[in-house]
Amino acid sequence: MPGWVSHLIGVGRRSLFAQPVDLPTKEANRETDRQLVKEALSGEPGFEKLVKAHERMVYRVAFRFLNNETDASDVAQEVFFKVYRSLSEFRGDSALSSWIYAITANLSKNAIRSRKNREKVQVLAPEDPQDGGPSFWDQAKDGRQVGSDRETESRSLHSAIREAVAALPLDYQEAVILRDLEDMDYQEIALALKTGLGTVKSRIARGRSLLREKLKDWL
Repeated sequence: MPGWVSHLIGVGRRSLFAQPVDLPTKEANRETDRQLVKEALSGEPGFEKLVKAHERMVYRVAFRFLNNETDASDVAQEVFFKVYRSLSEFRGDSALSSWIYAITANLSKNAIRSRKNREKVQVLAPEDPQDGGPSFWDQAKDGRQVGSDRETESRSLHSAIREAVAALPLDYQEAVILRDLEDMDYQEIALALKTGLGTVKSRIARGRSLLREKLKDWL
């Protein structure tokens, strides 16, 4: 069994929610990507390095689609098997992370479609105080210190948001997750999803509009 596969199987799921390592600036990204891909294509140690560089992001994105640790872990492994098989086809038209985002999103959507007998899928990562700064979802909260009653209300809001996102059409859900949860810029999303910039902006705007409508009693 390749070492990178053993690493994926052995890594703790909760550790994948740890604070991510600092990413290089956009100016350095392409050169870093080229070097990482070159090393990964040269053999197993290089590919394991690629896995370690992106595993947290892959698991986090999969979880935001699936809201299930086991399913997210399974999708993450599937993602890296696909990356392993397809890496030679990567041409650098987008950032490597964007390419992997797209694979993760597509496989996550496939997993959603294949879940015939489960509860309606819910989205968003579990609450993690280390998981980055404010997002679109934080804007739905007033940011004040809350007592027990407010905490109960906050939990109810969190549940309402999950249900609202889960109800979005998958194309809108995907665009909103990549923009508002993963903080990708519009151009990178367009490249990752292989669609036009206008289409991306439209999906995000429509997705947000649907969310606001569903959450109008909360906002």
